[in-house]
Amino acid sequence: MLILEVLLKLKSKQGDITASFVHADVEEGENIYVEMPCGFRKQGKVLKLKKTLYGLRQSPRAFWLYPTKKMNLCGMEQSTLDPCLFIGEKVICICYVDDLIFWAMDEADIDTLVNQLIAAGVSLEQKSDAAGFLGVR
Repeated sequence: MLILEVLLKLKSKQGDITASFVHADVEEGENIYVEMPCGFRKQGKVLKLKKTLYGLRQSPRAFWLYPTKKMNLCGMEQSTLDPCLFIGEKVICICYVDDLIFWAMDEADIDTLVNQLIAAGVSLEQKSDAAGFLGVR
């Protein structure tokens, strides 16, 4: 995609979903209990999680369902060839864990999609272009 960006003179923007794993819901019918944190512990009491946490086996899959659903709500279709690729009418997006990179002919189309994602509840931190994707500069 980075080669296509140059060849087709596409505009790009990067985004990062903040606190990624804590956005995903625990799957229905699944019960996950954790000990109470120090200072809050009560004998015989535990916490039942409604959201996933870092370090749980279920967290990566549960989190992946979160941006996938939000992208679908905003009109982005997941590619059958690459599940990390989302294709919209005017915007293409690649999602790697909690890092997103968007491409379009017009930067306004990217901004529109980003605003739709934010309106859908995605806590998205925007950055400028693709140069810093995955921390590469």
